[in-house]
Amino acid sequence: MVQFTGGYMRRSALFLALVAVGFGFIGEQAAAAKSKAGHKFKGSIQTQYRSNSNVSIAASSNGGFDFADPGEFGDDEEDQPDDDSEDEEDDSFDDDFADIDDAEYDEDEIEEDDAIDEDGDGIDDLIDPNADIRVDKESRFSAKFALTHKYTFENEEWSWNNGVRFSSDTHQQRDDLDKFNYAFTTGGEYAPKGSPHKFKSAISYVTLDKDNNKFVSTFIVSFGYSLELSKRLSLGAAYNYQDKNITNPDAPDATVDTLAFSADFKASANDIFKLKIAPKFEDSTKVTRDTDAWGYELTYTRKLPWDMTAGLGYRFDNIEYQNLTPRREDTNRTWAVELSKDFNKHFGVNLGYETRERQSNIPGKDAENDSTYFSAEYKF
Repeated sequence: MVQFTGGYMRRSALFLALVAVGFGFIGEQAAAAKSKAGHKFKGSIQTQYRSNSNVSIAASSNGGFDFADPGEFGDDEEDQPDDDSEDEEDDSFDDDFADIDDAEYDEDEIEEDDAIDEDGDGIDDLIDPNADIRVDKESRFSAKFALTHKYTFENEEWSWNNGVRFSSDTHQQRDDLDKFNYAFTTGGEYAPKGSPHKFKSAISYVTLDKDNNKFVSTFIVSFGYSLELSKRLSLGAAYNYQDKNITNPDAPDATVDTLAFSADFKASANDIFKLKIAPKFEDSTKVTRDTDAWGYELTYTRKLPWDMTAGLGYRFDNIEYQNLTPRREDTNRTWAVELSKDFNKHFGVNLGYETRERQSNIPGKDAENDSTYFSAEYKF
């Protein structure tokens, strides 16, 4: 049976309060005049239950694979009035957190950054085969609330975006990994009329609480660019600079530079491919934690009848610890399959399976994990 601690109840109460505030705020805006210029708001509430088996590496805590949403395939009904189509397109502005890469911590990353030698045996946990905590199974319930605001200026080319996001993870077997995450972002966007180019910039603050105490805070500067070459093909590039401050005095802080290059290809009315390549460089205050990493993600999404989609995904990551003795290099591979159903433009559900494995040159550091998840999202 799941045990709910006092910290969990406090986080849940805060979460529900924020949801109520968000709904009230959106309701006040419902009567606003429809126009590309002016204020626009949108939000979402997401929940997910994930069951892990064969656990020796934690499942991902971030947004998962970038499968295409049903709305990305286009609306089959093209006879709607122009005014309605313009409003619908303007309401579908991007989530301001889309250009923030790798700002959410996975459970295994929390364990690595919590301390350099947590068990006190004199061996760095990165090369200590006995440092990793392993369980036979693990289940996690996640909840996320996001609210985004966009103000478009009168020329309809410049806009300003703001966003806030709160999320919590509650574990059944390992409550020491329970966490509460909140993030704020703000920045400008320039999209010239009649041009395929779009430019974005933002500053963000992301923090994570663990065991009811602040664990890490991250300040992020990001720049994004996208180019729509045609109705079928679009390209993108993003750069993130992260200044990561870990509260534990025994854990090192770091600065992180991340690049991301993406391509979305609509092969047909029912098929979308997405590719993302992302090199990442971390400079730690503890030189043995300096890493050079690169990886890519490939997804294929197929549109099905009854407002459903099916997705297949593959992710590859290679991580090298530059100054660690002995030298460590990890290769991570993740495969995923997902089935999604939209009941209307506001509510949808997902059912998925992921298998993840890590191969390392350090003995005892190979690991794997299989997980099944079910999630639901309400957009407003």
